[in-house]
Amino acid sequence: MKKTVKKIAAAVMAAAMVASLAGCGGGGSQTAATTAAGNSGGEAADAGASAGGGESSLKGQNVRVVIGSTSTSGDSYMIADLVTRYLSKEMGFNGKVDAIGNAAALDEMQNSKGDGKTVMMFHDMTFLSVLFGSVDEAYALENMTVGPRIGQNPGACFGAAAEDNWNNLSDVVKYLQDNPDATVSCNIESGATSHLAFVAWYLYVKETYGEEVSGRIKAIVGGTTAEKLQRLWDRNADIIYGDTSAFEQYTQDGVEDQLKMTMFGSCGEVEGLEIDSMAKDGVTFEGEPFEFAKDFCMYFPKDMDANVLAEYEAAMKAVTENPEFQADMAKLYYNALSADEVGVDASKEFIYNKRDMCTSLIEQAPSLDELTQ
Repeated sequence: MKKTVKKIAAAVMAAAMVASLAGCGGGGSQTAATTAAGNSGGEAADAGASAGGGESSLKGQNVRVVIGSTSTSGDSYMIADLVTRYLSKEMGFNGKVDAIGNAAALDEMQNSKGDGKTVMMFHDMTFLSVLFGSVDEAYALENMTVGPRIGQNPGACFGAAAEDNWNNLSDVVKYLQDNPDATVSCNIESGATSHLAFVAWYLYVKETYGEEVSGRIKAIVGGTTAEKLQRLWDRNADIIYGDTSAFEQYTQDGVEDQLKMTMFGSCGEVEGLEIDSMAKDGVTFEGEPFEFAKDFCMYFPKDMDANVLAEYEAAMKAVTENPEFQADMAKLYYNALSADEVGVDASKEFIYNKRDMCTSLIEQAPSLDELTQ
């Protein structure tokens, strides 16, 4: 199908990328988040998390948890809220989440003391904001301390009308191969997870099947989840990208044909949902299975006290193995990690490797001028 889409200049694209990643939230997970918070006990994190009976050098002290978002309803706040509750109990401090935004949170990591009383919890925007030039190189990972990872949000995916019978990205490629005059349009957001996931798939198709196929994969840029859904239902977009929790209700039996959807190509494995991730479907980038779940991690000032950092590491290992924490994460469709995965050394290696992958992906990504119809 042919459609006219306004082309976006590179500078605007980079700015939109920063805004979108910094503010992205859990979308339809908010009800689940409220339930999880209630089940885990205690008041909202912005009212302060009550200190528990745990032991650490921070016992009885106030700890400020800054996040790189100003939203108190998105996934950045929700996961920080949950982790702060459990760490407060494990380490015995009074934790409070402060949604101050990306630039301010990064600035705190440059100016706070390394005593553990200020911690940043945020996702990949921590390093992507540097890669896209929205903040200075002074805020690079090398100028802070990477602490334990705290969890993943894999809950974003591609969605299509059920009548197309596409159950994975491979089905879409086969459709293009079988219909050499056809194009497939995909509604993404400039600079969001959808942009990078789309580019990774596009590059994979180009490398594997050639430009004859990849050249007929087109992007429609912009729109809220509601607007993207409307485009799909009006058949003005073939595929849209969004949160699994926003799409899942339209995959159920009984949904009218015009609205019924399939979901596929998630950023990672989503517990509780039957959906093929991009990696499971065979999508690779530079020879490795492509996964782009949002990875959340603790960050501290560069001169962080090693003993206090070790206390955070031990506490996070205990938290992530707590069945109640795992259940609360599952209610949000987030992935809890293993004790080994949240270790400081393993976390630092993971985050640095992911930054390297994102750097390469951004360098290879075609401009949206090339991808739009």
